[in-house]
Amino acid sequence: MKTKDVIYMIYYEDEQSVSSMGIEFNDFISCLTFDLENILLLASEYAGEDFHSGLGLEFVINENLNELYNENVHSYGDFCWVDFNDVSALDNLEPQEKAELLYLGHYKQPLASPFFDKLDNKIVYLAHDDGWFNKVFYKDINHYIDVLRQLISFRLKSYKKNVLPLSLEVGKELALLAKDGVLIDLYRIIKSRNGVEIPFNVIGKINDFDDVYNNMERHKAKARSEYWLVYKNNEWTIKSYK
Repeated sequence: MKTKDVIYMIYYEDEQSVSSMGIEFNDFISCLTFDLENILLLASEYAGEDFHSGLGLEFVINENLNELYNENVHSYGDFCWVDFNDVSALDNLEPQEKAELLYLGHYKQPLASPFFDKLDNKIVYLAHDDGWFNKVFYKDINHYIDVLRQLISFRLKSYKKNVLPLSLEVGKELALLAKDGVLIDLYRIIKSRNGVEIPFNVIGKINDFDDVYNNMERHKAKARSEYWLVYKNNEWTIKSYK
């Protein structure tokens, strides 16, 4: 079993963030429903064309983003970034704002707000060994719902083509369940001529992802209910089995 065969995620509603295992940068970018303008790299080994001397950080402008998207960012170790709208905004950051950005990249948590008025960032993406530990802050939580809706169908491409995204209602239902830690078993997928069924469990908020991965069966056995994401007749539903 590979890490990509499972998805574990915790949705922290109070700070509009999601911690996850099994969701990689490529998954995330492919499932975003809006285009990013530019990216400021807070921690990475990426060496692109643009470097901001005042921050001491690399950034990637819009026309070069595809090059970054095709990088093996898992190999970087730490991979942290925020999006921003206007390159000139980088020149106007105050020392406190610069300090907060550097803190974000180093500690993978905000010193104050993860969002900066001058950057007008919508996303804060903080990862270590991308796909193993990722934490994403969303300025608009509907963007998380949209990523979640797209993610399942995106990951099913190798199993079944042309699977529709989750409906908005099902996406919201899954996000609510993720507040208590959802473990999705993509390796136990059941395929049929008419559809797909994917089991998942609500196993609680566990911040030790090594524990989640190494003791997966124990955590599932302790879960109160088993759920299934069911795709049939071009529609998704969530079914629960006590």
